[in-house]
Amino acid sequence: MSFIPALKYHFLTPYYDRFILFWMPELEVKHKAISLVNIEEGDLVLDFGCGTGVLIQIFENKYSRSNIIGLDVDPRIVKIAKNKGIKEEKLILFDGGEIPFPDAYFDKVISTWVFHHLSKEDKIRAFNEIKRVLKEDGLFVIADWGKPANVLMRSLFFVVQVIDNFRTTSDNVKDEIPKLLKAAGFSNTVEMGLRNTFFGTLRYWVASQ
Repeated sequence: MSFIPALKYHFLTPYYDRFILFWMPELEVKHKAISLVNIEEGDLVLDFGCGTGVLIQIFENKYSRSNIIGLDVDPRIVKIAKNKGIKEEKLILFDGGEIPFPDAYFDKVISTWVFHHLSKEDKIRAFNEIKRVLKEDGLFVIADWGKPANVLMRSLFFVVQVIDNFRTTSDNVKDEIPKLLKAAGFSNTVEMGLRNTFFGTLRYWVASQ
């Protein structure tokens, strides 16, 4: 499948970590996303759209008795994660279609700053796949751009849309994520907070089977 790289253009991928570290509350967001999924001992967790592996590193430092696997479509960004010392078997490159794991395989799924890169059709397809590989009592946590909290946040995110694109980000701005999760079969989605940033409002959602 075609995909939008982390900073839109492949030549910017090597600078992704530095850009995010300077401009975004990345560690705060990833720590909160992990906390919202209620990790229990022995859980198997999927980091959907793992990027450079920051969330995996945080998880492994905090939960040594649980396991996490990262999944991403971008070979360049997966290579960066491997260069950080993350074990190769924990990083899966896939084609953006079927998640290469059996039904009801994962206890929890986490995704941060991924779905604003996907079209509505691709969002629903990904949500369907995540629901398939998630256990019946599992949880799915999303941290991503959402409905702006105020006029300033809307103005800031409009700039992001102009630079990035309107096609894949409009669902986020319109607060469509919970509706798309419902369309994919998740029975309940609860918003669990927000974080205003230099680029707009990030929101947290927890979806259950």
